[in-house]
Amino acid sequence: MSDAIAYDMKNQAISVGAYVKYAGTHTRGKVKEIRVGGDSTWVLIDSTNLYYDPEHLELVSKEMETADKEAQSLEEFRRRLDQKRELLHATMEGFDEPGG
Repeated sequence: MSDAIAYDMKNQAISVGAYVKYAGTHTRGKVKEIRVGGDSTWVLIDSTNLYYDPEHLELVSKEMETADKEAQSLEEFRRRLDQKRELLHATMEGFDEPGG
């Protein structure tokens, strides 16, 4: 249903092609499809290929989508670096300090 419209948590209209953020995990993506059946409406997001309840989505701009991906990449890099530091520290604990 390409002409279907859903409404986000702020009661803003969501249409196919719009960029949204899922409130639960802050997952962002572009709306691929909107399904309406009975009393239910579901929004398919391209980044996860999953359907979401539009009442838990928020419209965002494409610029926010790009900035968020960059921020997540930096955050992920820092998280991996911290993990490697912890592993190195744990590995080096059994060694004596040099010059002792």
